[in-house]
Amino acid sequence: MTSHDAAKNTLMMDVLLFRLAIVAWLVCAIAPIDGTWFAGVGVFVVSMMGSVVMLANLTPDYVDSLGEMLGLLALLMPGYNLIFLWGLWRFSSLGPHPWSGWNLLLYACSLHACFYAFAFFVTPSDVSLTVTATGIRWVFAIWSGSLLLLALAFLVRCYRLRRLLREG
Repeated sequence: MTSHDAAKNTLMMDVLLFRLAIVAWLVCAIAPIDGTWFAGVGVFVVSMMGSVVMLANLTPDYVDSLGEMLGLLALLMPGYNLIFLWGLWRFSSLGPHPWSGWNLLLYACSLHACFYAFAFFVTPSDVSLTVTATGIRWVFAIWSGSLLLLALAFLVRCYRLRRLLREG
């Protein structure tokens, strides 16, 4: 395999990951939850409104420990959809800097969402962050997977561009 073939395969890999991320995100927005189509869009709207209201009404005495402070980060998750959409728009104009601030934000958001998706499946349903419907759990897992796929596509593309700059 020549270096040109390897670069072509890598190019195909980042585009494939990018397309899979789009498909996964659309599936979680369109797929039915408990028989309701486009329920993912409704979950996004309701969770975004709830997060904004909770963050607006938050007082300093609400948080007593570091664990509770870290738990508040879950209120930022509905905004990850905006980061995902920003990533779709920015993908074609990426530079060879995989550890830039914006890329680190995408990586952190995808890992945070995957951590919560894993917690939803491991924790028993009566304790699991008020998410009880199995359909919502699967949609959330697919959604966090779409963020992870986009982050991986960013990494592959940035490292490919970096390698091409060194060779050329």
